[in-house]
Amino acid sequence: MLVLLQKVGKVWDKVEMAVGGLFLTLAVFIVAIEIIGRNLFEYSMIGADEIASFAVIWSVFFTASIGVKRNIHVRIDVLFYLVPPRIARAIDMLGTAISIFFTGYLTYSGWALMQESIMFGEVTMTMLRLPLWIPQAILPIGGFLLSVRLAQRLYYLLTTDASPITLPESESGLGANANTEPKQT
Repeated sequence: MLVLLQKVGKVWDKVEMAVGGLFLTLAVFIVAIEIIGRNLFEYSMIGADEIASFAVIWSVFFTASIGVKRNIHVRIDVLFYLVPPRIARAIDMLGTAISIFFTGYLTYSGWALMQESIMFGEVTMTMLRLPLWIPQAILPIGGFLLSVRLAQRLYYLLTTDASPITLPESESGLGANANTEPKQT
């Protein structure tokens, strides 16, 4: 079972990176075409800025969970060095549990917002008139992905004696590839 979870985890890591990269590439491509069109041909695509903005947002939300997995999200790491290791782990567990609550709420409220937009037939207020639920769909998706990664992290912290600063190669048996311990200079 553990081997299967590791394989699924590695495949999912690649899917997250590929989808996030695809959306970011799309945004860059649209912006580049828009710049070339405006400067050389005095032509602007309808909705280009809107689509590029949504693509960047989708990229960020879709890949934010990778930061959790690799333990590279912004936080006050210096605190972990100032307190005893046992207290540092407790602080990390508490922070992770609070984050799970927050991302669970993000998932729920994002889903509710998306359903409301579908129910009322809301569209963007631009010439593109894109159904609003499409860009809003990343809220429950991203919240869910973050929740899963945070739950993995909490499980890892509860079942090992690891430092809150680093994660080994096989975090939670799901193929983590992180070692973020600061280098000593």
